Amino acid sequence: MKFWDREEEKKHLKGYLKSEPNAILFVYGPKSSGKSTLLMKVLDELKGELYTYYYDLRLVPVSGYKEVLRIFFRERGWRERLKKAIPEIASATLKYFEIDGKVLEDMFEMKLNPFEVMENAIRGRKSRNKKKPVIVFDELQKLKEVYVNGGEQRPLVRELFNFFVRLTKVLHLSHVIVMSSDTFFIEEVYSDSTLKNCSRYYLVDYFDDEVAYKVLVNEGVEEEEAKEIVERAGGVPWILEEIVESEDPMKELRELQREAYSKLINVLAGAKEEGWLNEAEEVLKKVINDEIDIISDRKKVERLVQKEILFYDPINVVVRFQTRLDELAARELLKEGAK
Repeated sequence: MKFWDREEEKKHLKGYLKSEPNAILFVYGPKSSGKSTLLMKVLDELKGELYTYYYDLRLVPVSGYKEVLRIFFRERGWRERLKKAIPEIASATLKYFEIDGKVLEDMFEMKLNPFEVMENAIRGRKSRNKKKPVIVFDELQKLKEVYVNGGEQRPLVRELFNFFVRLTKVLHLSHVIVMSSDTFFIEEVYSDSTLKNCSRYYLVDYFDDEVAYKVLVNEGVEEEEAKEIVERAGGVPWILEEIVESEDPMKELRELQREAYSKLINVLAGAKEEGWLNEAEEVLKKVINDEIDIISDRKKVERLVQKEILFYDPINVVVRFQTRLDELAARELLKEGAK
């Protein structure tokens, strides 16, 4: 995704990374709001000061505990071996916890605690190059269904959070950033009393209208067209990118409107088949009229959030449409239904 003006967000994230580790930072926001692009930009600008372990769980199929260990760890010398086979991959800035093969084998057999191995590796890395360690998890909620093998089945995410608290709040050893577009997962974490004083939350939202307008004009879109695009589509980065890369911005806007309309029709058609069409329409009307009650409407809201029609911000307790195009589609469909 193209990177545009995010100076305020960059300043906030740099402030966190330059401070002493003291809390887990949860970066959340609507899908495709630019969270990953923003953080990668910040990490790149601070690469001389940081040593980053970055795990993008969107790209990795996870079915069990051993698969998770393979995500975190690599046998020492893996990069040199890979370089011979696929040079362009080996040259990427991938960083894993590199360990001896025997240590990896002992972890698989539950003879070693992987968190102790991680902690020792971080201490060693920090003492050698003096860079601040930072661990980043993109879409950590993918591990919610993974359990630690052993005498009792313990949720891996719970174990990870305990470890993150130790790294940040207790030892001040490493920063930990968790990014997620699953805001119901963020809500679970936020309501967990054991994490209350050990975590911070930062919303990376779409651009406001003023920034979106400047982006469009700076990219060569005519001023009047830019005003109409912002009015109808708002400041969603991927939408702006689609529009500025098209030969005809207004034609692209109309196409995106049609896509949003078709998406909502398909969602409501599915809701009708599953028997919750009336509930879906009721929630859409409530969101339009700013009458939503997240307590009584929670399950209905959650369904439409999962379908990427609505966005729920659990920290500020706000329910809104995922994009302005989705809102326009809902208004049009509900108006047609009333006829």
